[in-house]
Amino acid sequence: SPIQPIVERIYKHIGGEVDSDGESFFMVRNGERIPFSLEASGYRKFGLLATIIRNEQIKKGSILFWDEPENSLNPELVPALVDILLELSRNGVQIFLATHSEILASYFSVNKQKDDGVMFYSLYKDGEQIKADKSERFDLLIPNTLTAEQSRLYEKELERTFGNG
Repeated sequence: SPIQPIVERIYKHIGGEVDSDGESFFMVRNGERIPFSLEASGYRKFGLLATIIRNEQIKKGSILFWDEPENSLNPELVPALVDILLELSRNGVQIFLATHSEILASYFSVNKQKDDGVMFYSLYKDGEQIKADKSERFDLLIPNTLTAEQSRLYEKELERTFGNG
C-alpha cells in the first residue's frame, strides 16, 4: 500500500514500534516491550494511528474523523502530525478534524502544498441558528475564535506591561 511508509515515519517520531499480544498494546524500544499504559499519551496516539494504517483500517478511500488530535500531544509533535495527515490525504484518505488549537490549524495552512485539498470551517451561533464560514485559509475565517482568543491574551499582556493608557 502506498501509505504503509507513513507507518515507518510515525515509528521514527515515537522512537519505537507498536506491538500487540492480542489483548494489550506495547511500545517496543531497543527490544524492550513497554505497556501502552506507561507510555506518554501523545506517543500512544501516534502509535495507534500507525497500527490502524499498518492493519489497513485506514487506506485509500477511507474516511478518518478525529476530534482534537492535538489533545495531550507534545507541541513539538504537532508539525509531524500535520505532515502525516497531509500525506494520508494525498494518498486518498479523507480527513475531518475538530480542533481548538490555533497551532494545529496554522500548521495545516503553512505545511499544505498547492494541490492539497484543505478547507477550514468555523462554526458559530447566530441567535438560535448555527452557521458556518469556510475558507482555504485559516486566517481568513470569520469569526475565528482561536485567533481572537490569542489577540485577547496579547492585549491583556500589553495592558499588564504598560497599563491602561
